[in-house]
Order: sequence, then structure tokens, then C-alpha cells
Amino acid sequence: MVFEIAEVRKLARLARLSLNDEEVKHMQHHLGEITKYVDSLQKVDIEGVEPMTHAVPLDLSLRADEQMPSVGRQGLIGSAGYEDGLIKVPKIIE
Repeated sequence: MVFEIAEVRKLARLARLSLNDEEVKHMQHHLGEITKYVDSLQKVDIEGVEPMTHAVPLDLSLRADEQMPSVGRQGLIGSAGYEDGLIKVPKIIE
């Protein structure tokens, strides 16, 4: 598929890209190559191929969901980040 210059400029505007004339010509060629590749993928026979989430099988080891003791609020009272019944954390937004 050949992209017209106006189409490339419209795509660039939608992507908030500022392209000069040379870059538009360059993108015109590359967008055409990308669509050719996608078209070739459409022709691949995938009959009987199961969908997968990863290219390699992943075995996740799961542990039992068990309640365990924790320090709770009382364990934080002596820490530097505890004040007026609340846990203080460093400021991350200016």
C-alpha cells in the first residue's frame, strides 16, 4: 500500500509529530513497508494454532494463601515514619 503525503502528514499530526518534507518522504516509504508486512501476516495459515500469552511456556509457582502474623500498627509506633496514628512516607510530588 502506498501512503499519500497528505495521509502521512495527517498521521504525523495525530501522533503530535512535527515532520519536515524529507522526514515525510521517509515515513511514507516506511509506512508502506509496514503495511506490506502486516498484509503478509494476514496470509499465514493459523488453523489449529492455539492462542498463547507468551512465546515460551511460563510455569508460575503459587503458594497457599495463608494468614500470617504481622507487626501491625503497634510495630510501627517506634519508627521515624509514624506520627499521630498515621504512617508518614516521603513526599514524591513537588
